[in-house]
Amino acid sequence: MTTEYIEVSLKAIEDTSGDAEAAHSMEDRLYHDFIEYVSTLEIPLAEKAKLILKTKQIPFERWCA
Repeated sequence: MTTEYIEVSLKAIEDTSGDAEAAHSMEDRLYHDFIEYVSTLEIPLAEKAKLILKTKQIPFERWCA
């Protein structure tokens, strides 16, 4: 994950802020992508990131209104 990717994502979220549901989904995607990136690093924090990503394996309906 590059700084440029983050900056482009932030700009896209800002540009979409008039549609709260879409902006929220984009924000969630950025958070997920960052946690996933951290989980690939060879540092103690990566183990915690891997644990947090397990929420995606918990079956429940996800929606925003």
